[in-house]
Amino acid sequence: MTRAKPGEGRPFKRKSDGLSVVVVRDAEGRRKYLYASSPAAAIARRDEYLAGTAMGLNIASTRLTVGRQLAEWLDDRRGRVRSSTWVSYESHVRIHLASLRNIALTRLRAAHVRELVRERQAAGCAPRTIGYSLTVLRMAIRQAIADGLVPRNVAAGVTAPAAVGHEFRILTEDEARGLLAAAPATTCGHLWTVMLGTGMRLGETLALRRIDIDRTAGRLTIAGSLRPRDRRIRPAGTARLAIEPPKTSAGRRTIAVPAFVLAAIEVELAADRPANVQGLVFTTPRGTPLDQRNVARRWTAFLAATSLPVIRMHDLRHTAASLMLAQGASLYDVMKLLGHASITMTANTYGHLVEGRSRELAAGMDRLLGRGIG
Repeated sequence: MTRAKPGEGRPFKRKSDGLSVVVVRDAEGRRKYLYASSPAAAIARRDEYLAGTAMGLNIASTRLTVGRQLAEWLDDRRGRVRSSTWVSYESHVRIHLASLRNIALTRLRAAHVRELVRERQAAGCAPRTIGYSLTVLRMAIRQAIADGLVPRNVAAGVTAPAAVGHEFRILTEDEARGLLAAAPATTCGHLWTVMLGTGMRLGETLALRRIDIDRTAGRLTIAGSLRPRDRRIRPAGTARLAIEPPKTSAGRRTIAVPAFVLAAIEVELAADRPANVQGLVFTTPRGTPLDQRNVARRWTAFLAATSLPVIRMHDLRHTAASLMLAQGASLYDVMKLLGHASITMTANTYGHLVEGRSRELAAGMDRLLGRGIG
């Protein structure tokens, strides 16, 4: 082991700017100068550096910022996750994690992350958005740990604010009937009919192909989702809209559909427009794939022209689930129909809709087993 020379390990003041300096040895015995604003801060940097060296960390990371680590992590994720997922990661890094950008990665503390949470709350961000930002930060730091840049994940113990209430509005039975009555007369009406009747996501419905429809059996197969691909990650010369496979195996599913859904699909299949090369059911009049942004604009215009409440298009999925539960479907039935990866996800989203049925279930058990007792 290289023995320290006089002046090494103890802080001294640099005359040129008054900074406190401490000299240490790296793993190969080379001298390294650490700078801080005070002797106490220099000693803290020295101890942190020596502890990292003893743990085998890459001490060259002392100048690596959180922003740089996030950028490198994003670059590593490029092409390894769905394009929509990468775009979501990038937006959270750029917008919600910006205040951490200039902090040295080795100097990042849980206090910084908690301050970030408070800052995002003050900016009006939803608890779910803050939670996702924390997830992105944790993943980036986990990569830094694997690369030997930091010893632990300081964001692991920081929690997001608890979500309050349920963040969706569902249609009543009468409102759902009103939507089905008004939808056929408008552009994209049959698309919304399918979403309401099956609980499919918008991207899944836009990706529905002719070969996915079994008219005889009254079933359809959900095999992917039509999504835009960011220009930064899509190969040159490829289409902006592309069908991506489901995130999980549960997302690929075959479901039975109501007769009114099949009737809406039949109208689309019989429409006089150029055939889409992918065989899509829902297309523009030119036979090209529908863009989610344009469908969203038509949804807003449709609601404005009716007496229906203003809800998100995605709330058609929640409405479908709630109506199925009201008819006696179990959470497991809804999980399979919607393509959730776990029953926990379904229960967390729709469990409150079945809580009030406990009295009904108790009355049913009484009718079944309580007669003649006592």
